[in-house]
Amino acid sequence: MSKASPSRYNSIAIILHWVMAIGFIMMLGSGFVLEFAELDQSLTFKMYQWHKSGGVLLLLAFGLRITWRIISHLRNQIPSLPQSFPKLERIAAHLGHFGLYGLMIAMPLTGWVMVSSSPYGLPTIVFGWFEWPHIPTIQGNETFNKLSKNAHAILAYAFVGMILLHIAAVIKHAIKDNENLLKRIWWT
Repeated sequence: MSKASPSRYNSIAIILHWVMAIGFIMMLGSGFVLEFAELDQSLTFKMYQWHKSGGVLLLLAFGLRITWRIISHLRNQIPSLPQSFPKLERIAAHLGHFGLYGLMIAMPLTGWVMVSSSPYGLPTIVFGWFEWPHIPTIQGNETFNKLSKNAHAILAYAFVGMILLHIAAVIKHAIKDNENLLKRIWWT
C-alpha cells in the first residue's frame, strides 16, 4: 500500500523554489541590462562579475535542487497534481516543469562555456569568496564562444517565455479552475 501524496511541498523544496526563482529573474534582468543598456565601462565590468557570480551560485543551487527533488520523489514527498486536471493539462504541467528544469541548467552552463571560451580569459571570482574554474581546453575558442553566446541569448528568451507560461498557468488554475496551486509551494 503506497503512502498518500502530500498536499504541499516540504520547506526545503519551497525555499529552493523561491530563492532560485528570484535569482533567475534577477539574472535575466541583469543579462538584458548588460545586453541592451548603455552603461559606464566600470559598471559594466562590475555587473558582469556579479552576473557570473550569480550564475555559479544558481548552477550550484540547481545541483542541490535536483538532488532534493530526486530524494523527495523517492520518499513520495512530491504533491500530485489535482485529480481535476484533464490528462492534457497533466502532460503540459510535466512538460512545463521539465522545460523549466532544463533551462535552469542550460542557462548557467552556456554562460560557463561562454566565459571559459572568452578570448579575455578573465577569472570568475564568485562574490569575492572563491574562484570558479574555466572549462579546460576551450579558452579563446571562437567557435565555442560564438555558439555559447547565441545559445545563452536564445535560452534567455525561452526562459522568460517559460516563466510567463508557468505564472499564467497558476493564475489560470486559480481563476478558472478554482485550484490554488500556489498554496502547494508557499508556507502555510
